[in-house]
Amino acid sequence: MERGYWIRSKPVYSALNWQQKASAHLVIVEGSAGGMAAIKLFQQMQPMQPITVIYVKDKVSDADYSVALGKIVLDDLLVFETNDEAMTALRKFLPSAFMGLRIYVAGSEKFMWTVAEIAAEHGVDDIDINKELTGTLARSVYCVHCKAITHDAHTNIKKCVGCGRMLFVRDHFSRLMGAYMGLMVDAESPGEVPEIEEIYP
Repeated sequence: MERGYWIRSKPVYSALNWQQKASAHLVIVEGSAGGMAAIKLFQQMQPMQPITVIYVKDKVSDADYSVALGKIVLDDLLVFETNDEAMTALRKFLPSAFMGLRIYVAGSEKFMWTVAEIAAEHGVDDIDINKELTGTLARSVYCVHCKAITHDAHTNIKKCVGCGRMLFVRDHFSRLMGAYMGLMVDAESPGEVPEIEEIYP
């Protein structure tokens, strides 16, 4: 059997779990899969500290967990139609947050690392953010050649939105960029692009 390998920079995600030492909790979830992750989180327990939930409705599925969450969440439930609206609400929420806030986020990698970037702007350490990958496995790809970020990469090779190069999507991840590194796939043999396969559905 082949021995597996571990890329140190590649994020490791887990199911959402309440952090006991907290002054307050902020749960941010994307779509129906994220909504289900939030419901599972609340099935564990109901913390004593204040809880705010930011829920973005699913753009593809008809499943809407806002009603179910409304019956569970005893404090604030904010429901939005788009990710941009949710991120605006997050930016308004964080300046009034106190030390000890714990953040829980479930959604796509693009969604989770956008939340992490905004949180970092307000002094929240990444270690205080519990992340669960739900829904799509699509990756954001940082082009090392032109520095553009291409989102929603479902395949092993993705065309850069900035320079047009065909990029090999690596497993090496930059937390600063919130994206995987992308290298020109045909640098040594121009025009010779390997078979493109969907590996991040």
